[in-house]
Amino acid sequence: MSHWVALLPEVILSLAAMFILMRDAFVRPGVGGGDPAAGGGAGEQGRMSVDCLVTLYSIAGALIASLWLMDASGPPDAMIALDGFRVAADVILLGGALLVVSLSRDYLSREGMRSPEFHALILLALVGMMVLVAARDLILLFVGLELMSISVYVLTGYVRKNPRSSEASLKYFIVGAFASAFVVYGISLLYGATGTTRLATAAERIAAAPAGGDLLLVAGIGLLLIGFAFKIAAVPFHMWAPDAYDGAPTPVTSFMATGVKAAAFIALLRVLTVDLGGAAEVWRGAVWWLAILTMIVPNLVALSQQDVKRMLAYSSVAHAGYLLVGVVAASELGRSASLFYLAAYTVVTAGSFAIVFHVAGRGDRNQRVRDYRGLGWRRPMLGAALLVFLLSLAGFPPTAGFVGKLYLLRAAVDAGEISLAVTLVLTSLVAYYYYLRVVWKMYFEAAPEDVHAPPSPKPGFNLVVGICVALILLGGLFPGRLIDRARDALAETPAPGMVVQTEDPPAP
Repeated sequence: MSHWVALLPEVILSLAAMFILMRDAFVRPGVGGGDPAAGGGAGEQGRMSVDCLVTLYSIAGALIASLWLMDASGPPDAMIALDGFRVAADVILLGGALLVVSLSRDYLSREGMRSPEFHALILLALVGMMVLVAARDLILLFVGLELMSISVYVLTGYVRKNPRSSEASLKYFIVGAFASAFVVYGISLLYGATGTTRLATAAERIAAAPAGGDLLLVAGIGLLLIGFAFKIAAVPFHMWAPDAYDGAPTPVTSFMATGVKAAAFIALLRVLTVDLGGAAEVWRGAVWWLAILTMIVPNLVALSQQDVKRMLAYSSVAHAGYLLVGVVAASELGRSASLFYLAAYTVVTAGSFAIVFHVAGRGDRNQRVRDYRGLGWRRPMLGAALLVFLLSLAGFPPTAGFVGKLYLLRAAVDAGEISLAVTLVLTSLVAYYYYLRVVWKMYFEAAPEDVHAPPSPKPGFNLVVGICVALILLGGLFPGRLIDRARDALAETPAPGMVVQTEDPPAP
């Protein structure tokens, strides 16, 4: 029973996914008239509402179950983690999924997309993400990674009649298969080096002997790092991300940029800084270069992008570089700052892509930067919300994005990584151009008279976007308590060899 209790959030989501699929199999489509294939008809709309509600309620139930497990604890060699780190990760993943599903209903209805498989795949991908961040065994980690990846491959190509969506899915699948191969090969080499797949046991054995001279261990860590670098879209393993993000349905792009990136990054953060902390001299230099390249390259490429969705895709790659700064710092502050920044980025990205697919219209036609001319005056609420999101992504005060970057800078400086801190500041200044260019279009350029304004959003859409704006501003104005919560969540007993930088002891 202890395993069922430890996996209670995942069990809730899995049962909901099976319920949606079984209901779709036994409920006759098209009841109530209309063309189900076109997304029309009262019956199809009713089914979509039920699927969406079941998904939202199950995610909320999983969130409650995760918070209920906050005070639970398990043996250090268990396959499933029961600690504050896991609860913090689950809150980020489930909160982001709640926002994405809440904002995607109008898109599914507008584009005539069948919802049962969509919502079931979202839930199954979420199960994979939560297993990935909770896994304390390399085999279970790989199972969670694959469940997440396969579900998202299908979601990327969900609009089968759209060639761009099919192309994006195929590219994502091929590159993802290579990434999975790197991960499983790295796992096999780590097993050969340590004699176990349990991460806690492996950490003890790595801490007991120098890691630099063990070529099997070095190769295993290197391959595992390459596989995760693909998943978080770190340069130079980012080639798939812009095409996959651009071709996927916009709610799926939002889900990929928030959930998939967050899950892979949290797993990487835990495995490197906790379990492989005793081998920090092996991976720290490689992660340093990944962070440098991932901050510089996508920010420069994003300067020339005229498609807002593709611009945000390159922006997402750049933010992976900022997050890697916390990994290189490998301190308590670096880890808590990474979690805080990841939470803020999840909320901002969900809200940004929601406005993007609302402005784009049916068929995602209006995605160019020029399509945002005059938006701030024609749709003041949408313009103001997008302004807050873009300022947070750029790192302007008083937003949560600014506070997150500030804490990452402090962690880098405290760890002696001055070059990383300088690169973070300079690349953030470069990013100001392409973020503020959209703001300029919204408020300082008039829309052509023959271009119609986007439709007024529904009250539910406005409510969820308003919640995102409020969270970003509250995180920027009152960040202290959130950072303290992140530190408390990470205040577990360190594994052997874990990298923890503390203050110097007082002089006698």
